[in-house]
Amino acid sequence: MKILLLALSCLAFSMAEAQTKEQEMEAVKVVCNYYLDGGTNGDSVLFSKAFSPGGQMQYMRNDTLVVVSLKDFMARMPNNGKKQDRKTKIETVEVFGNAATAKLTIEYPTFYFHDIMSLLKTKEGWKIVGKIFYRQNK
Repeated sequence: MKILLLALSCLAFSMAEAQTKEQEMEAVKVVCNYYLDGGTNGDSVLFSKAFSPGGQMQYMRNDTLVVVSLKDFMARMPNNGKKQDRKTKIETVEVFGNAATAKLTIEYPTFYFHDIMSLLKTKEGWKIVGKIFYRQNK
């Protein structure tokens, strides 16, 4: 009887942990969609909700590492409501306690952006604190 109760307790704990992880993954997807939908629809307010201003974006340009603060990246986003011709997809999300990663793909008519986001769960909820990307021509 004790073994059965122990097994049921372990199962209940595992199920609760899995539900919590699924909820956190969904919360990360919401934040990623702020970034994707804000960028697609020219909505800088929605776009900026995704980011921690203290974070960084890093990428390679002609074999040179370029580092841009996320605060500067957010400032570049127009708030014109003009919809861009692109498709977006959240490819993967992984959550590890209060840290997460997300791989996003943005498809334009002639190229793709592959974004890899690092997120942390802050007092304000999940925020993108780091972004790297690769541009792939079609």
